[in-house]
Amino acid sequence: MISFVVVFFCFFYVYIFFFFQAEDGIRDRSPSRGLGDVYKRQGQGTRFGGKKQFLEIKGKPLWKHVHDKLCKFISDEDIVVVGVDTEGGITRSQSVINGLTYLKEKGKAYERVIILEAARPLITLEQIQKIIKDEHKSTTYALPLTSTVVKRDGSYLNRNELYKLSTPVAFDFDLFYEAYTSGKYFDYTDDTRIMYEQYGIKPFFLEGGENMLKVTYHSDLAILEMLMEKYDL
Repeated sequence: MISFVVVFFCFFYVYIFFFFQAEDGIRDRSPSRGLGDVYKRQGQGTRFGGKKQFLEIKGKPLWKHVHDKLCKFISDEDIVVVGVDTEGGITRSQSVINGLTYLKEKGKAYERVIILEAARPLITLEQIQKIIKDEHKSTTYALPLTSTVVKRDGSYLNRNELYKLSTPVAFDFDLFYEAYTSGKYFDYTDDTRIMYEQYGIKPFFLEGGENMLKVTYHSDLAILEMLMEKYDL
């Protein structure tokens, strides 16, 4: 089992790295404590109409809200920023591959990789800790569906049998790297599917909450600010 203490002290050269969505080279190098962190550049904000990662809420950009929470655990020397330390990609898959390749080239033995998004700035410290401590080969936060779901052919699905996937997600580093660099998978909307397609590994689900709202459209900002007040963030 990977424990928070083992990773923190790095006794066994075990590191956890976080892909964290940020863009275009803006990065805070202030000292932090703990594990490891990778910022992931992802997409161009086409649905939002701009680079939402730098939109300021309560005096700081979205990505900084997540970054400051990660700094409770993560040492800056173990932070790798895709888009700064290594080139970001136009697509999610390209960014992930660039980040994983950069980590491989560092020559260290990484055991786990954890991916977060700046577009979900309400992630809590407890939720981050929970996925850090998880030891499954593929893990994701998931939320129950609250709306009726129908296929485009008009047939209905049972929402009680379905989940809406979220981030953070976590994986066995070597398996995830092998799958991503196999050249078989491109532009999947969720990384857990790559582990399933490559190895048949089904994700382990951690229960998420309303705080995992993803800022996709401008209309999400009002909901975000309301939730920030609710959670006193």
